[in-house]
Amino acid sequence: MTEKPFEPVLDELITHLHGRERLRVWSIIITIFGDAVLPRGGEIWLGSLLEICEHLGIEAGSVRAAMSRLAQDGWVTRERVGRKSFYKLAEAGRAEFERAGRRIYAPLDTEWDGTWTIFMVSDAAGEARDARRAELKACGFGAVAPTVFLRPEMPISLPLPSVEQGDFLFSSRLERPETAELLARDVWSLDELSGDYTAFMSVFSKLQAYLAAGQGLSPLSAMAARTLVIHDFRRLVLRDPMLPVCMTGNDWAGRQARKMVAQIYTGLAASSDEWLSRNAEGPHGPLKMTKYAAAKRFAAR
Repeated sequence: MTEKPFEPVLDELITHLHGRERLRVWSIIITIFGDAVLPRGGEIWLGSLLEICEHLGIEAGSVRAAMSRLAQDGWVTRERVGRKSFYKLAEAGRAEFERAGRRIYAPLDTEWDGTWTIFMVSDAAGEARDARRAELKACGFGAVAPTVFLRPEMPISLPLPSVEQGDFLFSSRLERPETAELLARDVWSLDELSGDYTAFMSVFSKLQAYLAAGQGLSPLSAMAARTLVIHDFRRLVLRDPMLPVCMTGNDWAGRQARKMVAQIYTGLAASSDEWLSRNAEGPHGPLKMTKYAAAKRFAAR
């Protein structure tokens, strides 16, 4: 029998999930795979996936339709063992979440040695230049001119885009490091993202306080709550240039949100991992931990 949500703090989050916009079930599923399934071998029985999603108020028909779409688009592959269907992320899906994971689970404070990367895009790129700009911004670059982009280079920085004919790539250092924060304000538009981080923290503040007070969630509820917090946080960090603290300040909403997520995730880790170990099934039996435990995940990157 499927465990039903009963903790009010989780019910509120589920109501928020379904009330803000048309739910993208496929995106929730990608979050589950990346956060919970990849560290445990990467493959899960559809029935286990349905149980998590049902606890989030997502109907089985919607999950099956989303899995069909993901398979058609090449994000997941399916394997049948007897009467059961098992799914895993295809190479494209795995690479995409691992790329996102470098941002999601990054430590709170990341060292920066002052190195900048400057990328100049060919002005002869035509329509392709817009795609190049989008690619660079997705990798954390900010535009200082229509064809000139830069970012602080750190261990958590995403891989650089390929250098095409007519592009130029430089490494540099700022002559006056104390002006880096002013530069960040001019190059990156962070006001909208800051507001979205603040709204995110408002949504999850009750869960943070609930866990901080020593209250726990049942194993399946902890798994559901863990999925929700990572799902919403992922949507934000993929827009975040991930600037060092010397450029944003300690009060930057993105930094405070990351601190909150790390606390919530740690508070949910033991119970959610218990559910996965006892109830989630792979093609060879229960999903066993193959990497680091969830409680250590933010510290492991």
